Amino acid sequence: MVTEIRVCQFLRLHTTEGQTHRYQNYFSRVNKVFIGETYSFVPFQVEGGVSSLNADNDQLTILIPATEYAIRLVEQGDGNKKSRLELYTRFVNSNDQIITGSHDSYFVGIGAAFSDDTVELRFRSAIDGITQNMPARKLSRENAGILPLDAQLSLR
Repeated sequence: MVTEIRVCQFLRLHTTEGQTHRYQNYFSRVNKVFIGETYSFVPFQVEGGVSSLNADNDQLTILIPATEYAIRLVEQGDGNKKSRLELYTRFVNSNDQIITGSHDSYFVGIGAAFSDDTVELRFRSAIDGITQNMPARKLSRENAGILPLDAQLSLR
């Protein structure tokens, strides 16, 4: 018996000019609705997850064939500097239905590169790592105000 693992990634890219682009890389020639929004098919590849012991930000690269829309993405995003990326990874069953189990990641653009056949969008994680020498502090009413008693805590 052969077990297949099918993975689909949904990419939502917010450029510095205020435009939002939505792409998915599994359902070819189909626009797929995901979380109430339509995602067009684009054959992109995600590489990354580089970490270091110094708690540097994770780095991620999106590789897209060098086509007109990919070059337009870079131009509209000011060279992919300070764009925002939301990457949703989902599993797909044999009936092409998205199943439970997920991984969501958030990144900030740090640049782009071109080759003859590929556009490379570079990102770093939106949240910095924590190092061991960071001062330890507890959240309290004195330094954070009134705190909720459930998991509804949102830090901004």
